Amino acid sequence: MLAEHILILAICGLGVFHGISLGTYLMVGATANSLPNKLLGALLAVFGLRISKSIFLYFTSDLDIMLVMLGLTLILSFGPLFFLYVRSLLENDFKLARKHLLHAVPFILFLTLTSLGIVDKTFYMPFGILFIYLHFLAYIIISFAWQRKFRRSNPISNNQSAGKWINYIHLGMAFIWLSYFMFLLDEIVPYIAGPITYSLVIYPLSFWAIIKKVHKPEEKKYQNSRLDNTASLQVISKLEAHIKEEKRFLNPDLKLPMVATELNTTPHVLSQAVNENFGQNFQQYLNGYRVKAAQEMLERQEKSHLTIASIAFDSGFNSLSAFNTSFKKVLQKTPSQYRKEQVGVTS
Repeated sequence: MLAEHILILAICGLGVFHGISLGTYLMVGATANSLPNKLLGALLAVFGLRISKSIFLYFTSDLDIMLVMLGLTLILSFGPLFFLYVRSLLENDFKLARKHLLHAVPFILFLTLTSLGIVDKTFYMPFGILFIYLHFLAYIIISFAWQRKFRRSNPISNNQSAGKWINYIHLGMAFIWLSYFMFLLDEIVPYIAGPITYSLVIYPLSFWAIIKKVHKPEEKKYQNSRLDNTASLQVISKLEAHIKEEKRFLNPDLKLPMVATELNTTPHVLSQAVNENFGQNFQQYLNGYRVKAAQEMLERQEKSHLTIASIAFDSGFNSLSAFNTSFKKVLQKTPSQYRKEQVGVTS
């Protein structure tokens, strides 16, 4: 075997082993109580199986055509698993439901038809394979558009580490898709580029996730508290009505004890309810609404005469620096940049 082949086999083989091992750990290990971890684990596992097929196909000329077709079919599970993973990571109350099985229809259909021998390689070339790769691409695009829309419309629910992780993993998925799709132009990009790209993507993403503790199980901060989930949701319901309907967040001097008194509860209970339901402290929760109010003003042409400072104070912030910091943390851009994008006004 040539040294080049040994190097390719080492890179791809270790990538497959790493992906499947990490996927298995996320599904059945200490972190398996988390739905996002289970979905990511399943995605890594099927990715590993698919990449394994690619490696065998590259080094073996007589691989059974049925295995080749089943390997292609696996790609139909990538997009749905990825999309559901992104949703579960961002939506605190996300749960799998029967309706989500609709995402699996193409995969189940292709798997059944292929396994029963109803379709053969003439179906996959070129229609089947083109559909499979476009299906994967569609889910990457839909997932990216959905998370962008969700994070803009739900600033109070933003998790910054998760947000960066999602951006990185979208980029990684796009690179993997491109490397595999380009094999259709085999004279330009060799088939083995897909497995190599996967391996080169999985390592840095895994290490980044470990360092940032993106998938570390959350410690029970309030494990000795008597506040159960029902009572917590009742507190949040009252808080949401109080903050939104009465626009209490516009008061720059609003503090946790003040709101707790207004809701006839204790600061500790209110703080716990906000932290458990939104993953934020009370100040971050308030600033989320203030940023959203500022967004609405920055988007309106009739408000274009107002300075950024005026909008900051009108939104409930007590300083321009606090406004700029919160705004950029939520939207990854400054208020001036956001206004220019929306109405073309610089300030």
